[in-house]
Amino acid sequence: MSSAKNILFIGTGNMGSAILNALPEGGYPASSIFFYEPNDESANKAAGKSKTARLPSLTDGFSKADIVFLCIKPQVFAKTFPTIRKEIETSGKDPIIVSIMAGVTLATLHSALNVKNIVRTMPNIAATVKKGTVAIVKEGIEENILQTVEFLFSTCANTVRVLESQIDAVTGLSGSGPAFVFQFAEALAMGGVKAGLPRDVAMKLAISTIEGSVEMLRDSKLSPGELTANVCSPAGTTIAGIQELENRAFRGTVMAAVEAAAKRSAELGGK
Repeated sequence: MSSAKNILFIGTGNMGSAILNALPEGGYPASSIFFYEPNDESANKAAGKSKTARLPSLTDGFSKADIVFLCIKPQVFAKTFPTIRKEIETSGKDPIIVSIMAGVTLATLHSALNVKNIVRTMPNIAATVKKGTVAIVKEGIEENILQTVEFLFSTCANTVRVLESQIDAVTGLSGSGPAFVFQFAEALAMGGVKAGLPRDVAMKLAISTIEGSVEMLRDSKLSPGELTANVCSPAGTTIAGIQELENRAFRGTVMAAVEAAAKRSAELGGK
């Protein structure tokens, strides 16, 4: 990759670090990746794991960056965008900006940064184990740029293209979804403990059960409802458990959780 584009990461939180680490692990030259992180502890951790260079200032980064990943919190961006815009203008370059910030719209990003090529994305935390999902807003972006961004994310995630009007729903489902799955796994394990299993055995069973079920969902041509029906014997144990889930509005509660997270994403964007 002698012609690899130079990539600047601004921020190395959990998500930013996941992408930063995945790129060199996937074969992208570490010498073409650098980051700006004011927090020494976070910076040292990111540099040690990714083998990429920490920059002392944004000026150093924008002077050579072809692609910039904005991996900061929306609230931080609201305070720092004037500095970022000034650095872009001073550099004289026109980098591709890739935002992973929840709720910050393309209109806001374009107004704040005055850059032509801005790609809004929503990754999830499973990128830390290279099993992530990233939604990429496709509107107004040239195909070659979309493909470049998809290639970069491919080191740690599957990608889907969506409309910007759908990104808050994506945030509620796949952005927040891992936390809902973690809660479900814990609930399964706690149920096992209540029924008499040691906690470590219950958690092992819960995790392997979820893994196997996901593989069946992925590989089967059957719908989730059809797969459920196949497990439910007449008057058996599973249908008794399903009735309890229905009695306690399990599906409605999960739907409400996704909707609440999507609503919060919209609120962060001022909508």
